[in-house]
Amino acid sequence: MDALIITKFGILLLIHFGLIFGLSSIASYYQEPLFLFKRLNINVYKIPLVVNFLIVSIVIVLSVLALIESKISFFILNAAFLSIWFLELGVISGKHFFSSLLENDLPKEICIFIGFILAINGGYFTLMFIVRLFSSSSF
Repeated sequence: MDALIITKFGILLLIHFGLIFGLSSIASYYQEPLFLFKRLNINVYKIPLVVNFLIVSIVIVLSVLALIESKISFFILNAAFLSIWFLELGVISGKHFFSSLLENDLPKEICIFIGFILAINGGYFTLMFIVRLFSSSSF
């Protein structure tokens, strides 16, 4: 592999690791179990750093395999993972951060909706950054 593709995947690794680590830290701070794990009847508040790195490594390996297959598969796969990370972030921030920021004046559903809208925008702009990053042919 040449240096450009290694750098691109290094940046992708940092994006996913930053999101997973930030999500884990926020969930731990608010003592909120992660939404997807709660559906599996597992109350996880803090994901260990090794597990974070393992999850991100699996995402990167799947991304490499998807990029070998086609760029569209690669972008769809990363969009799926970004949707999961940002959906979790939107739910947790809507339940805790925005409700306390708005001093509980609004119903909890509207606060969750605000968190969801901001998370979807964050996911979209992150995906567009990844699309631009992997569409470039030079540094």
